[in-house]
Amino acid sequence: MKLQRELTDHGFSYNLIRSAKRKTLSIIIRANSDVDVLVPTRTPIAFVEQFVSSKSAWIKKKLHFNSEIRPSVKLKTFTRDEPFLFKGNTVNLDIQTGRRAVAIVENKLTVTLPASTAVEKKTALIRRVIEKWYRQQAEIHLKQRTEQLAKVLGKSPTHVGVKGYRSRWGSCHLDGRIYFNWRLIMAPEWVIDYVILHELCHLIHHNHSKNYWALVESVMPDYRHAKVWLKTNCNTLDL
Repeated sequence: MKLQRELTDHGFSYNLIRSAKRKTLSIIIRANSDVDVLVPTRTPIAFVEQFVSSKSAWIKKKLHFNSEIRPSVKLKTFTRDEPFLFKGNTVNLDIQTGRRAVAIVENKLTVTLPASTAVEKKTALIRRVIEKWYRQQAEIHLKQRTEQLAKVLGKSPTHVGVKGYRSRWGSCHLDGRIYFNWRLIMAPEWVIDYVILHELCHLIHHNHSKNYWALVESVMPDYRHAKVWLKTNCNTLDL
């Protein structure tokens, strides 16, 4: 995979990512407004530019959405009293001394570290243990809730796991395996339910046809509300 930065005449730049595994061209607009253009290795640059040009109106619409509608998010500093999200609720970071652990105590995300922790390594360690805790909590909640919602559909996955996706919230494989983005555990539970249901319905319809969306709506009539919430607030679900 090769990445290079390209400029356009449309008021934005993009990351050109070439990959031998790709057979088609696609564009991904990241929450941070990075524009990634994924193409097969030997695609001529003139063809790429023509493709980007044909999508420029759509790209600018998405970039406007990111800058004007999505809430701005500051990078985490992992310091005391900093707010974090867990199942849609805000919990402030508390740092204590003792045996290494992470837990929510009295509406605080309490991280306990040994007194011997070196100052210069403390921030990186706090981030690492918090992410590990989030992943663990995500796996527990997503597996339990997937099992419950699968009973409603009458169709169960062959496996449920969590991954560190950067541009998707879940995936459903043809063999019945379902994976979720661990960052979902930061979203409200009704939004998490939507993503779980979205992937479970792919066990029955492995597409986004009218029948697929009708099935989603039959279980969650207000799924569109969750879909919009996730689209608008996705960049807040990160560390």
